[in-house]
Amino acid sequence: MRMPVLSYLLVAGTVLFGVLVLVGNKLEPKPLPVSQMVGVPAPFKAPPEDVQSRTSTVNVDQQNL
Repeated sequence: MRMPVLSYLLVAGTVLFGVLVLVGNKLEPKPLPVSQMVGVPAPFKAPPEDVQSRTSTVNVDQQNL
């Protein structure tokens, strides 16, 4: 038995196209987020670390309790 492939594709394509048109008319288009930057962003530079250690004798003594 031969399948009516052409008829099936014609009907299914028409139905899907109709659904897309109906849904497209219901949805409100949203603008795409754009930026004024051109090119590659600047490389990330980490802020310099403090020279002194953040651990003090007070913190060490409290941790040993």
